Order: sequence, then structure tokens, then C-alpha cells
Amino acid sequence: MNQVGVIMRAKLLMAGHAIASVRHESKLKVGVIAVSVVVLWGGALLLFLEGLDWLTRFGGGIGSIIVVRMLGVLGMVVFFMLIFSNVLVSFSTLYRSREVNYLVQAPMPFRSFFLARFVECVAFSSWAFAFIGSPVIIAFGITNDAPPGFYLASLLYFLPFVVIPSALGAMITLVLARIFPRLKMRTMALFGCLVILLFFVYWQRSFDLAQISEDDLSAIIDVTAKTQSALLPSHWAARGMLAASDGEYRETLFSFGLLASNALMVLWLAANLAGRIFYPGWSGLAGQDRTRIRLPGRGILGRLDGVLSYVPNPVRALVVKDVKLFWRDPTQWSQFVIFFGIMALYIANLRNARGQLQQEFWRSWIACLNIGACTLILATLTSRFVFPLVSLEGRRFWILGLAPLSFRRLVWQKFWLSVATTSVFTVGLAVLSAHILRLELVYFALSVYSVLITNFGLAGLAVGLGTLFPNFQEDNPARIVSGMGGTLNFILSVGYIGFVVGAQTLILQWRVLNLFRSEQAFYVALAGVVVFVTALSAVSTIVPMRLGLKNLRIMEF
Repeated sequence: MNQVGVIMRAKLLMAGHAIASVRHESKLKVGVIAVSVVVLWGGALLLFLEGLDWLTRFGGGIGSIIVVRMLGVLGMVVFFMLIFSNVLVSFSTLYRSREVNYLVQAPMPFRSFFLARFVECVAFSSWAFAFIGSPVIIAFGITNDAPPGFYLASLLYFLPFVVIPSALGAMITLVLARIFPRLKMRTMALFGCLVILLFFVYWQRSFDLAQISEDDLSAIIDVTAKTQSALLPSHWAARGMLAASDGEYRETLFSFGLLASNALMVLWLAANLAGRIFYPGWSGLAGQDRTRIRLPGRGILGRLDGVLSYVPNPVRALVVKDVKLFWRDPTQWSQFVIFFGIMALYIANLRNARGQLQQEFWRSWIACLNIGACTLILATLTSRFVFPLVSLEGRRFWILGLAPLSFRRLVWQKFWLSVATTSVFTVGLAVLSAHILRLELVYFALSVYSVLITNFGLAGLAVGLGTLFPNFQEDNPARIVSGMGGTLNFILSVGYIGFVVGAQTLILQWRVLNLFRSEQAFYVALAGVVVFVTALSAVSTIVPMRLGLKNLRIMEF
């Protein structure tokens, strides 16, 4: 039997058993998650329908051109984000998973091993794109009265479109895994900073939006024209799907053939590269896992215990342990570096929005959008790094049960560690972005307070739900996050942010429209919104934490 087929069949059986095990879960839990997923997807569809309909009717024919160009920009951004995502997911799947140690010894070539694991990489890295991207495609089709062939073409285009960045990301991972075991950590850090800096400079020069003004919409066309390069697979997919929406199926088939043939070629190159350099890279990384004796107090991590001397034990020991585990896992800190790069791009492009701050309407909208951007970055951080903290204690969790440490203290240690680390970045981001935008005092204070209080709410959701739905059998954070509990945490985090940002946007827009009788009435309403956000954050913190602690006390380890 085909070796790849055997592994895939085993994976399908495991997935089937996992799905079947849902019937043993609480019906309330399954129902809440199912309803939340449907509501989130339906809400995204309605939002995109309204937005695309408004853009299509905007400025006559130029609105349709803007929609097409924005879809091109979206496709290009998703393409590069999938490459970054697959670099990280491929490292965990190809090198760090427990299954790899057994599969490497199996009687099959490494080319077959790579193909079998590659399917898992594609699934883990692209499921979120399918969930979020499908409302965009459906909304575009409804807005433009697209024929049924458009939706079929979109479905067919999905697989080759995600295969290309997945294969490119896997090849980057194979090369890095082959080179990095020979390099020192300092060299690796300098190399990563250099790559981020070069990408930042390229993005700034290629997509400088400072030239765009309210009366110069043609500048949008000029800037977004760079996303229409014939060398970008995202352009091939966009061109074919647009042709399908117009009923030009010959052009659709041509673009699909171009995309599919390149996907097969890139996958073939990746498989052959894996056959040549996977084993040396895996062997080099395995050699780095040997036990190394470090003298106490040496290095940054060695001095961490002294820096945190004011924190009483055993909490200090747990904090030091969590930080060391995070630093020793390249898939964790490398994603953190990528988030830093995204935040740097966001900050650098805020100066382009200052030209619109002369009008009260735009000033209020930019302030609300800034709060939304900062809190969404925070939700991404907590969902990816904080939610798996309890589960990453692993099968050794029973040892903590024997230690002179209560579960309550353990869980709250994870909570305060999350608040302390994320607040440094997100509150700093809120202050810096508000300063660059030159927001007035009311908007400035509201932005900083909202980001500060959501640190508590999102940390409570992530730690509480991570304790309520732990997975002590898995050591891959990406798989832990992709489970039922991680999905529920992401959905509730987005809903929580929606309420926080929505309430503030409503009050600020009422002020712009002069719906308040006096300035005093506005401040009273604003105080009510602050109380609402604070109460909602308290509920989002306390309820999940209590449910998680209750579940932890009755679990059998």
C-alpha cells in the first residue's frame, strides 16, 4: 500500500474518532460553540455585505474598481501571511511533534514522510483563512450578482492557492532547520532582526499611503497596482475568480490551470528538497536537545530568578519555568517576533492617517479603529500564547498536584503572568499610536484605558477557558489552540472586543452627530460606557477563571 496513503488513512481515522468523541462532551458546551461559530460567521457575512455594497455604490464606477483592487490587496496579504504561518507550523509538525521520532525510523523515504506531514501543515495553517475568507467571497458574489460558477470556482481555487504558500513556507523551514543548528543564538537573533527590518523597509517604500487624500482616489489605484503583478499567485486567483463572476469561464480555467500547475511544481520541489536535507536538519536539531549544564546566574535566563526575587516562591519558580520554556521553543518566540513586526508596520503607517484628523468625524472613527486594532492584536496574543499555558504543563501535571501549591494559585499565576507581559506591549502600543495620531485628551484616555482593561478580560478568558478545556496529551501549541476550547476562546474574545469597541464607537459617533443635548450629557454617557466596559471585563475575567478552577479540581490526572 502507498506509504503516504497509510499515514493519511491513520490520520483520517484519528480525526473521525476525535469528531465522534464530541458526543461524550457536554451538550451545552457543544451547543454554545456551534451557535457562536454560526453567529460569528453570519455576522462577518453581513458586515462584508454592507461594506462591499457601500463601496460598490461609492463614487459611481470607481467604487467597483476599488473593490477589485482591495480584493487583490487582501489576496496578497493572505498569501504572505500563509507563508509566515507555514514556516512556524511546518517547524512544529516536521521537527517537534512526538510522532516524528517514530516516523523517521519507518521504512519509507523522507520524501513520502514530508508529503504525509505536509497535508497536516496545510490543514492547520489554512483553516482560519477558509473560515474568515468564505464570508468575503460569498458577499462579493451576492453584491455583484455572480453566477453559480463563481462559487464553484472559488471552491476549486482554494486548494492550489493555499498549497503554494504552504510549500514555500515548508521549504523555508527545511533550509532554516538545516542551517540554524550550526549557528549560535546571537547570530540567529541578528538574522531574524535583519529580515524583519528589510521587510519593513520594503513595505514602507512599496505601499506608502501618505499620498492618498480625500480628493485623490486615483492614488489608491496607483498604490494597489503593485498587488496586480503577474508573478503573484494571489493575482492569478483573483483574476480567475473575477472572470468567473463575469461568466468568462475560459479565462477562469486558464487561471486555474496556471495556479494548479505551479502548486504541483512547488510541492514537487519541496518534497525533493525534504528528501535531501530533512534528515540532516532533524539530526542537528536533535543534537541540540542534549542536556546542557549551565551554572546558576549565567545568561539572561539564569539571572531571571534574581530579577524576580521580590516574587515569593513557588510562584517565582513557575514564572521562571514558563519563561524558559517559551524561550527554548523557536516556534513560540519566532511568532512573537512576527507580531512585533506587524505592530511596527501598524505604527509606521499611522502617520498617514493624521491628514484626516482635521475633521471631527474622521478623528472619532480613527480613535475607535485604533482601539479595535490594539485589542485585536491583544486577542491574537492571548489566544496563541496564553490559552495553551495550562495544557503545556503536559502529562507531568500530576506532579503539581503533589507540590505545596494549590490549583487556584497555579491558575492565577498564569493569569498575572499574561497581564504583566501583554500589558507592556499593548498599553505601550496604545499610548504610542494615540500620540502619533495626536488624539485629544478624551480619545487618548479612552484608548489607553480600553486597552488596559481588555488585558484583564482577554487574559481571564484565555486562562480560564484553557483550564476548562485542557489538553495535557498534546505538546504542540498550534494543535492545542486549534481544538474546541481554543476555538471557543477565539470566538468569545472577538465578541468581547466587539462589545467594547462597539459601545465606545456608538457614544463617540453620537457626539459627532450632535445627538447629545449638552457636553455634560456626553461625559455622563461616556462614564456609563466606561462602567459597562469595566463590568464586562470583570465578568470575562472572573466567570471563566472560576469555571476553569472548578473543572481542574474534579479532573482525574
